[in-house]
Order: sequence, then structure tokens, then C-alpha cells
Amino acid sequence: MPVTNEPLREEVEMNGIQQSPHSSEESYGTRKEGKPIYGDALIDEEESEVHHYVPSNRFSAALNRVVPHGGFVSNAYTLAAVTLGSGIITLPAAFQASGVIVSIIVLIVITLSTVYSVYLLAQAVEKSKRTLNSYEELARGLLGVGWDYLAAFNMWMFCFGSCVSYVISTGDLISRATDDPSVNEFIRSTWGKRVLVIIVWSVTMLPLSLPKEINSLRYFSVIGVSCMVYFVIVIIVHASTNGFENGKAVNPLQMFKTGNNALVGFSQFIFAYLCQTNCFEVYREMEKPSPYRLMLHTAVSMTVCCILYIFAGIFGYLEFGEEITDSILLYFNVRSDVMVAIAYVGIGVKMIVGFAICMQPSRDSVYYCLSSRLPIFRDINTVPFWLNGLICGLMAVVALVLGLFIPSVTIVFGLVGSFCGGFLGFVFPAFYIMYCGNWSLKSVGVFHWVSTYLLLICGVVAIVFGTVASIYGEIK
Repeated sequence: MPVTNEPLREEVEMNGIQQSPHSSEESYGTRKEGKPIYGDALIDEEESEVHHYVPSNRFSAALNRVVPHGGFVSNAYTLAAVTLGSGIITLPAAFQASGVIVSIIVLIVITLSTVYSVYLLAQAVEKSKRTLNSYEELARGLLGVGWDYLAAFNMWMFCFGSCVSYVISTGDLISRATDDPSVNEFIRSTWGKRVLVIIVWSVTMLPLSLPKEINSLRYFSVIGVSCMVYFVIVIIVHASTNGFENGKAVNPLQMFKTGNNALVGFSQFIFAYLCQTNCFEVYREMEKPSPYRLMLHTAVSMTVCCILYIFAGIFGYLEFGEEITDSILLYFNVRSDVMVAIAYVGIGVKMIVGFAICMQPSRDSVYYCLSSRLPIFRDINTVPFWLNGLICGLMAVVALVLGLFIPSVTIVFGLVGSFCGGFLGFVFPAFYIMYCGNWSLKSVGVFHWVSTYLLLICGVVAIVFGTVASIYGEIK
């Protein structure tokens, strides 16, 4: 049966948002005479809006000459910067929980799913004639009132959960740096480490979370990705040096594993890949935006991330074996290895900047929900500085408290990855394209019909079984 949304479309039009003609008159497989079409993505190149970036200062101009704004390298790097975050530090534990072969298969499947879901999101934006440009807008315009709040909640939960994970990871870094008999006994205690985390949070994370705009921090994404690549190199070198004895692996690797832990590992993989939250921004900044181009940029970016994830997972598991069940940051001796110490400093910078960057979309989701009753929150520029600081500061404090008392970062990754990742990365993209109009087996073709339903099914599995497995794994 074809999926239509005529009542919802009428409601959207009443709210002043007009649907794209593609929604009702054209489908994936239709061809407009005289216009280019790639497969099933109809793109009017002559009428497509072209974005021209104007640098605001000399540094931006110099950077733009090296890496053109909105170009292939810039977009691929931005998506990689979003993906290569704190999720990479739990991949060795995820490989240990699921087995090497299972983990590699899951990573490849999630890579393909991520690329396809980003493509569907761009298709949905095009079919709305670029009037719906976010998860919340697409949910309200295509699915109806109320769905936008579910989308906003998932965006908030994912970004806020990332903030909590950054606090926990900062504590892990401090824990390894102070874990030595020569260090003061109080500093080595649980509360001593918490005091140090509070100091780091107060001096760096909190002040960076209060401003309305922190666009300059995006330049740190370049440093952040470089730090994560260096950390993967450290894992490989360290495992190659310490993971073998007489030409044989010290810790034999399990190829296949089943059970609850394998499902928890699946949730951690999803968390590590969730870049869809930033694909709308990347799409808007493209010089010649089209779903096909965005898909290509995403494919290259996610392929590189997949390779780095496989190396980090295999070599981290190879060195520490079945003992690694938590963040790999807890297993290196940072005080006796300069190479590891440098990597930890880089990761620390990534955690601090990442906390501030994730606080903004988390705040925006809260403002979206408040804007229906309080018009002041409809534009960040109309929100008083003190009120914005109060709300962001309150969320930062809650993230700090949770980060101090949640014992393991894998708990956050498991819950947030399964629930939010299932919705944002799988369910919503599938629903959006289905409800754009005239979506059926005949109009979209077998490949897209099957692929979209598989994406939806995977999302439901992640939400239901992944969330239950994560909770069960902590209470058993």
C-alpha cells in the first residue's frame, strides 16, 4: 500500500509551510524531461540554490583557500568530526562484548545504514522544497503535531548524554593520571578525583557552555579529529608492542559472541556513528546541495571512520583481552608512556570543547519545546543573555552531577545509543521519506522500498532490544 499524508499536508500548508511538488506529483523514480537525474534522486541543477561563503576574517579566508567552505573535503571532515567523538573509547569493550567478526559486520552494516539515512534526510528536505530543515520541522510537517516534541526530546537526550559522557571521560583521564602511590592519598580517592573533575568543569566546560554562539570552537574540530586519529595510532602501536609474545597473541580473540552483552555492544556502535544530527547544517552549507552529493561526502567520511573504529576495536581488544569491559582510557598507564600521555592531553581538549559544542543543540531542543508557549524562545537572539546562561548553566550542572556519579561511560553509550540512535539514525529518516507523499513499492522501486523498511526495522530493534539489554546489563 502506498504511504500518503494528505491530511498532514493540508495542516502544514495551513501553517504557512508549502510542500514540495515532488511530494505529491513526483516520486523517487520519476524523471523530469531535460533535467539530470541520478538513479532516483531528482535534482534540478539549474534551479538549485548555490551558497557562497564569505570569510569574516583573514584566518577564515586563508583556511577557506586550503579547504573550501562547503566543499567535499570540508563536509567530509565536518561529518568525521561529529562521528569521531567519545564513542571511540568504548569500541575495544564493544569488540570484547560482541566478538571480532560480529563487531566488524555490525560496523559495516551501520556504516551503510548511516550513509543511506543521511541520503533519505536530504531527500526529505528537497521534497519539502527546503522549508523543513531539521528533525523537529520534518517531524511536525510530515508526521504531525507531537512528533516534533519526540524528535526534540531525542535530540536533547543524545546531546545531553554526550555532555555527560564527556564528564565521565574527563574523570577517567584524571583517574589514570593520578593512579600512583606517589600522588596524595586524597587525590587518589574517589572524592579527590571528583574534586579535580569539578575544577576542570568549572574552569573550562562551564564558561564555554554559557555564550549564545561559540562558532569559533568549530575550528577545534580539526584538532579534535587529529587527536582521535593519533589516539587510534597509539592503540595500534601499543598493542603491537605489548599484545604479542613469541609471535603469538597474548590474549586470544573471540570471533563470535552472543547474549545480552552482544546487544549492548550493538548500542555502543550506534552511538559511535550518530552524525545525522549535523547533516542538516552540512547540507545547508554545501555550494550545490543535492542528496547525491551529500551521500557521497557521507560515504567517504563514514568509511574512514569505520576503518579507524575497526583498528581501534581489534587492537584495543588484542592488548587487553577479556579484561576490557569499560573505557580504554582506564587501561593505559599514562604516567610511564609519553606517547599515551600526549594522546590523553589531546582527548582532554576534545572532551572540553565537545562538552560546549553539544550543549548548544541540547539547549536549542529545550528552546524549541518552550517556544510554543513562550515566543521569546523562537529566536536565540531574543533570549536574554542571563536567561540563556541560567538554562545552559543548569543543564551543565546536571550533566556534571550525573557524570560524577554514573560509574561507567558504557552505561550512557548503551542507553543513549540504543534509544536516541534508534530514532535519529533509523526510524525518523525512514518515516520522513515514507510520509513525503506518493511512497510505494511501484513509485520508489524494490531497492529503496526494501532498504527503507530494513532501516525502520533496525531502528525498532535498537530501541526495544538495545535499550532493554542496556538496562538489564546494569541491574543483573
